[in-house]
Amino acid sequence: MRWLKLVKGDTSDDFPLVRWFSLVSLLAVTVVSVSMALVLARFLESRLLDHDAELSRDFVQNIVETQNVGNDFLSGGDAVRSASFAEFFQHVATMNDVLRSNVYGLDRRVLWSSDPALIGRYFDRNDELEHALKGELVWERGEVATVGSLSKGEHMRLGGARAKFVENYLPVFLGEGELRRQVGVVELYRVPTHLNETLQMGTMLVWICSLLGGTVLYLSTLGLVRKASELMHEQRRRLVEADALALVGEIAAATAHSIRNPLASIRSTAELQREIGAMPPEMCNETIVHVDRIERLVRTLLTYTRDPAEVLGEADPGEILRGAAEHYRPAFDGQNKHLVLDWSGRLPNVRGDVVLLQQVLNSLLSNALEASGPQATVTVRAETADEMVRIQVQDRGEGMPAETLANVFKPFFTTKPRGLGMGLALVKRVLDRLGGSVRIESRPGEGTTVTLHLPLAQPRAPSDAATPRP
Repeated sequence: MRWLKLVKGDTSDDFPLVRWFSLVSLLAVTVVSVSMALVLARFLESRLLDHDAELSRDFVQNIVETQNVGNDFLSGGDAVRSASFAEFFQHVATMNDVLRSNVYGLDRRVLWSSDPALIGRYFDRNDELEHALKGELVWERGEVATVGSLSKGEHMRLGGARAKFVENYLPVFLGEGELRRQVGVVELYRVPTHLNETLQMGTMLVWICSLLGGTVLYLSTLGLVRKASELMHEQRRRLVEADALALVGEIAAATAHSIRNPLASIRSTAELQREIGAMPPEMCNETIVHVDRIERLVRTLLTYTRDPAEVLGEADPGEILRGAAEHYRPAFDGQNKHLVLDWSGRLPNVRGDVVLLQQVLNSLLSNALEASGPQATVTVRAETADEMVRIQVQDRGEGMPAETLANVFKPFFTTKPRGLGMGLALVKRVLDRLGGSVRIESRPGEGTTVTLHLPLAQPRAPSDAATPRP
């Protein structure tokens, strides 16, 4: 049955939510982070280059207006060879980081160039120049070593230094207001070191921030999903356990009334037969032991399904320990094993129901008895510490491997051929309801130690009277 598989920890049919989420979210976050980095880097480059081109345009336009060479663009011929135009071009050519400069007329002819071989030439194939002749501010960015691949005539004789260049097409105007008209275009090839460093640093920061942001987003959402998955598994475990308890309760209630009366009759008959000598005592004792075992299993089922409110109350741990020892000492003596109780002073009362706590200790002593070999000693220690009564049940039996230890508190988990798998599940359930805890330490070949922490019924001062060691 599926609920039984889940109670036992079998999750082979589970959808791997965390694994699929980690893969899908990693892909989604990576795509979003890379896309954002590309968009932001492109936006940063565009804005900085726009601003740089605007500054260059304003600088060139101011020189044209200051030296009054606007008409020389329109005249062409000898006019562009005048001293004033030569001075204008000298200012343009000596701008910071300029690799080469060209001055175009409206007819697309090179009026002046820092490369004399280009003066007077016409360049037909140049989309950027066409836009600039329409009054638009145009820039282009690339690598100097690869500009030849652009197959543009105006790139002839460009230097071969491997660096990022910026090519600006700056429209030049004459006049103001409605009389303002375009007279030419100034083209600048520049290798702006500071601008390139700024763009490189800005791009790197954009990528770093995008990747860090994506990593933080991925890890935080993955952590939340892991936590949510754990909570869902825990809630499902509790729901399945509740279903299992309901089934156990129905089974226990149906069998308890039908089994207990016949069991009592069988036990009484065995005791009577032993007293009158009608049967060998060994057979009678074996019958009584098996009857007690069946009755204990039924009682365990009934106890495990009790309402949480029924575990509240107040109990004397010393009386419970002595009662458990008195109940199990004949079994220990019969198997030539030793049961030792070790505590001093009076233990304060703890929170819990006497019968339920008695059943908890019975389960632990029963397990210790079965795990211990001949002549072995099982020690029960008790003490008060940190507003708790700590009880330890220690045996020197075979111990448990790690995989068994991880499942001992699960209902119906057992390694015993005739076990029910409810004893330690009952122990943990009761301790959790009381606000206490249970811890098991075990290694193969080194035995097992079970430690119970029982909360005090109410704080009280230590008693001056001391009872002798049991």
